[in-house]
Amino acid sequence: MKNSHQGWHVASVAPPVDETINGKYRYQGWRPCLEWCTRQFGEMRSPDSPPRWRFVGEGIFEFKDEQDLILFLLRWE
Repeated sequence: MKNSHQGWHVASVAPPVDETINGKYRYQGWRPCLEWCTRQFGEMRSPDSPPRWRFVGEGIFEFKDEQDLILFLLRWE
């Protein structure tokens, strides 16, 4: 989902899952998304610069730049 809120571009995604050997899915939470965002866009909270992204909770991610939102959605949606 794409939305806009107070100058931030908002994405809502389901948590990633891994398929196990038995064919059951294992819930991972949003840790893979958080780690990916940190590698792509830098730390969520940095004393040197304003954040490009933030994790609101329960699959809600916000991005300052629409291009970052699009990249995120291409990877995780």
